[in-house]
Parts: sequence; structure tokens; C-alpha cells
Amino acid sequence: MKSYIKTSLLISVTALFISCSSNNNIFGGNNITSNEGSANKTEVTNNEETETTKTDGAIMGSVIAPNSEVSIVATNSEEKITGTTNDVGEFFITGFSEGTYTVKIKTDEAETPEQTFENVEVKIGEVTALGTVTVASN
Repeated sequence: MKSYIKTSLLISVTALFISCSSNNNIFGGNNITSNEGSANKTEVTNNEETETTKTDGAIMGSVIAPNSEVSIVATNSEEKITGTTNDVGEFFITGFSEGTYTVKIKTDEAETPEQTFENVEVKIGEVTALGTVTVASN
């Protein structure tokens, strides 16, 4: 049953991103520190709107870190995007330009090692799922 719920949640969140990717503050939001913003572009020609074009990508997942504040930082050579998890440990961070990122997930506990994901590919209009990450002290 848990697997079914997680799959349903993944599908729902993906659909939410596809329909609302201009909302850059879902599940803990993000803080973009780059020269480019994140949004959808809508072209207007002869006073008629045309289809919206996606201009950003997203990263999602969940973190198991009992009794801890969790932070997620994604960087590449051009930008740094940060976010946090919601109350149940899930994150969905938008605002990514297409490219390869290093994603670091850490807690507020000093003795807990951070989890690092290298070469995370993000594409415009798509969601990259990192899965469930367990961050616990040894």
C-alpha cells in the first residue's frame, strides 16, 4: 500500500509541476541566485496568446532524517538553488536551467554526513527524481 501511495504522490506532484511550473515555491521553495529567473513564457501574437513554453526544470525526492532540519543545495558553474523539505520530508524544487548539477542534502546535526549526488541531469519541462534519501548519524 505504501508503494502505491508513493507512486500516486509522485504522479500527482509531477502533474502539478507540469501544470504550474511557474510557481517557484512548492514544498519548501527555492532561492535562486543566478542572473536568470524561472517561469513559463507565453507568446502573444496579433492579440492572441499561444501555448506556454516551459523554461525551467525541477528536482524532487524525499529525505528520511528524524528530528532534523534538512537543506538541499543544487549547484552548477552558473547558479545555486536551495530548498528544504516539507513536514513529511518531501521536496520539489523548481527554477533550474537545463544542465548538470551537484545536489547536496544535509541536516542541522553536525555529526551527520551530507549526501552528495553528482552529475544530476535537469532538463527543461521535466522533473528529475532523486528518490528517497536516508540521512542519519552513525
